[in-house]
Amino acid sequence: MKKILSVFLMLLMIFTLSACDGDAVAIEDYEWKMRTIASNDIEAAQAPDELIIAVGEADELYPDAEIVDLTLIAKDGEITITDTTNGKTYSGTYEVMQKTPKGTDYEIIIDGVTGYATVSPTEYYDGSEISTLPINIDGYSLYFIPKE
Repeated sequence: MKKILSVFLMLLMIFTLSACDGDAVAIEDYEWKMRTIASNDIEAAQAPDELIIAVGEADELYPDAEIVDLTLIAKDGEITITDTTNGKTYSGTYEVMQKTPKGTDYEIIIDGVTGYATVSPTEYYDGSEISTLPINIDGYSLYFIPKE
């Protein structure tokens, strides 16, 4: 009886531990569209209206920001960013650095430049929640949300 109970408890623990990553959001879960691109330059941070340099669609909060249509797709360690505004495509790789119960951290390399990304849910004031993908690379922060 002790053997059966021990095996049962061991299987239960293995199942519980394997389920910990089940709710984590991953970069592969969505096709992503860019919402904003911000400069990480300290000087630009002194002028908040110049901090956001591009947006995915017209935004009254950032009337001087350039409108850029970027889409990101990630699959099997390969990442592709397509800029339909100017017909350019950027490609690279990504690798999982750490998984948490709610998200995943990545090291990414796009066109030879290393950066970092995190996929996790973001909760808004109204209680709604959406998965988000911020990427910090080459002096810029790109913020993506799932493409509808």
